[in-house]
Amino acid sequence: MRQSLSLFNTLTRRVEPVVPIAEGEISLYTCGPTVYNFAHIGNLRTFLFQDLLKRTFQAAGYRVRHCMNITDVEDKIIRDSQADLPAVASNQDRHSAMKALTDRFTAIFLEDLGTLQVLQADYLPKATDYIPEMIRLVQALEVKGLAYVRDGSVYYRIAGLPQYGCLAHLDREGMQAGASVDADEYERDSVTDFVLWKAAKPGEPSWDSPWGPGRPGWHIECSAMGMELLGPRVDIHSGGVDLIFPHHENEIAQSEGCLGHRWVNHWVHGEFLMVEGQKMAKSLGNFFTLRDLVARGVDPIALRYAIQSNHYRKVLNFSFEGLRAAENALKRIRAFRKRMEGQGQAGGGPWAEALDPLVRLDQARQAFWSAMADDLNTPEALAAIFTLISDLNAQDDHVALTHSERGSVLAFLDETDAVFAAWPHEAANLEAEVEGLIEARRAAKAGKNWAEADRLRDQLKAMGIILEDRKDGSSGWRKA
Repeated sequence: MRQSLSLFNTLTRRVEPVVPIAEGEISLYTCGPTVYNFAHIGNLRTFLFQDLLKRTFQAAGYRVRHCMNITDVEDKIIRDSQADLPAVASNQDRHSAMKALTDRFTAIFLEDLGTLQVLQADYLPKATDYIPEMIRLVQALEVKGLAYVRDGSVYYRIAGLPQYGCLAHLDREGMQAGASVDADEYERDSVTDFVLWKAAKPGEPSWDSPWGPGRPGWHIECSAMGMELLGPRVDIHSGGVDLIFPHHENEIAQSEGCLGHRWVNHWVHGEFLMVEGQKMAKSLGNFFTLRDLVARGVDPIALRYAIQSNHYRKVLNFSFEGLRAAENALKRIRAFRKRMEGQGQAGGGPWAEALDPLVRLDQARQAFWSAMADDLNTPEALAAIFTLISDLNAQDDHVALTHSERGSVLAFLDETDAVFAAWPHEAANLEAEVEGLIEARRAAKAGKNWAEADRLRDQLKAMGIILEDRKDGSSGWRKA
């Protein structure tokens, strides 16, 4: 039976039931990475929240159609990829340099997601593969009088859309109609007409367009890819709170200006991550990537649990003490799982506080789903699991659970692990780890990072896994 779920909608500032556009199916668009460097743990908090969101809907009985974009053309990417090229470099050379940078960091990003057991999206569109769709969208906005050309660039006329500012709850009185800005990111008090298509500048890669050579603005990318792959109406659009303005506000303007109706029903945003009470900064020595933490001996799944055990709409203070607490919590759940997989070692005899394990299990299941259905309240959901563990451990100490009761408990642990991906059966755990390494190797090969691909193959071999590369580019595996 399908569970009904509610989420906080940034658009309305209320927790509201998610009512799918298509029965039993959720269309989900999540803003992906800008691939010019390693993702840090603040970035990864957003992707882990989105994975929790997706897994919860799947575990609740929905099919999820998930699109996550890869931003592979943008101000910072151009800055870093073109730095070492001569001024006379050809446009083809500039594109090649940009692709080399973004392919490398796309492969690294996907490997990090695999390490964290993040499910891959159904669609992973790269912005540079959707330039024609972006151009058509800009042209449609021109026809509607919502875009204008100036010096080879095209800008969105925010005065033409009455609902502009609805997501970030902006004060339209302070907006300057007619002013324009080329930057992809800017502060809320700099609200102006924003760029849809940027005229080519010296030293930048460009594409041909009806307005001359140039490249897309950052905001138009997600609108074009989202509408192309998920359609004119989307159930949920998600990202970090830093994207509410200007990025998501501008997405609404572009998409709804073109469509003439609401594009996204639910806008869902995850909060920031702090480190030991401070914002991350390399100068403070508290800037961490996943690889930094793994090098320090951190279990990636403990990091996953530490992040997901906190509510996604509350600022998370990451600390190594918190990581240790997460590791201990996972040990407790996993130890309980192993106990339920065994035969029990009860002392026997009557017990005054005996309970019906199946009734208690049903109570835990209801409490778990009641919490997850209420805006992904993970602290309450996990509390339901730990209370169950305490009660059934005490019961099993005196009156051993039957084989059937143990099976029911294990089914519930599987049900909850489908959401948290942190306490699988050991055989399933091995399979998930192997599949994650294979996916990471595939990503490394796609990025032509042959040394990393070879390292991952050797790691799998050391685990007793024999890879079988197929002609279609996929890989099978078997135990040695």
